[in-house]
Amino acid sequence: MKLNIKPDCGNSPKKALVKNLTILFSSYDIEKAMDFLDDNVKWTLVGDESIIGKKQFRTALEEMSQNKALELTIHSIITHGKEAAVNGEMVMEDGNIFAFSDFYEFSSAKGDSVKSIVSYVIQKNKKPVVDTT
Repeated sequence: MKLNIKPDCGNSPKKALVKNLTILFSSYDIEKAMDFLDDNVKWTLVGDESIIGKKQFRTALEEMSQNKALELTIHSIITHGKEAAVNGEMVMEDGNIFAFSDFYEFSSAKGDSVKSIVSYVIQKNKKPVVDTT
């Protein structure tokens, strides 16, 4: 996967963690990603149902992994206390491009275990409709 990440997106330990989590999630490196999640993690995909717990989180990532990201761009990462936010774009195998913003809450200010994630994902392009008539 091609990575486009600004150098300042890793200039603090928490920013580096959020950058690495974003890479793990977008590359579907599920085993490594699970190490950073609280057992009762809550993932809210805005406009969809929430995913609660590591088991459901793993299942959701496995289902999403059918369409791999070819390119990940991280525009910015902001951190403060127990919270962090990242925004960027992903170019997928099927040609779709998604813009995203993820808002993290960690179990503590130390930031070693993700308590919750709220994700906003918008498809920037649409696959062309093929007229078969």
